[in-house]
Amino acid sequence: MRRRKAGWVGWLLLLALALAQPSPNTPPPDFSPEVFEIARELRCPVCQGESAAESNAGIAVEMRRIIAEQLAQGKSRAEIREFFVQRYGDWILYEPPARGLTLWVWLSPLVGLSLLGFGLWRYLAGVRARAQLTASDVSEEEIARLEAELQSPERQP
Repeated sequence: MRRRKAGWVGWLLLLALALAQPSPNTPPPDFSPEVFEIARELRCPVCQGESAAESNAGIAVEMRRIIAEQLAQGKSRAEIREFFVQRYGDWILYEPPARGLTLWVWLSPLVGLSLLGFGLWRYLAGVRARAQLTASDVSEEEIARLEAELQSPERQP
């Protein structure tokens, strides 16, 4: 009986600990929410697909510390972003500006869809032209013969 009570107490303690954990979207108390807003705009240099705000990598923690220091110095959001762009290049931004090579990345889907649409239009125009050409190649005699054959009593069910 005592073991059973101890087991239930243990399970309840584990449940309480699990429920006491902060949700993953809340920033840790050591940095202000503004630090994490700026860090969400920056890519983690060592992680794939994570922002500097989401990552727990050492460099992402260091980036958040630098952002907090620069905010304490009174620097603006744009100045902090520019600091990281100078250090890492446009790649560090989650939404890089549309210029140079990144302009091609932004425009390539539009160019691809345009080429696909043009190719489909040309293909369908060719099919339509071949269908019209085939229909005009049939002589009146052949049409009359086919109609007579379709009307013949042997064809009737």
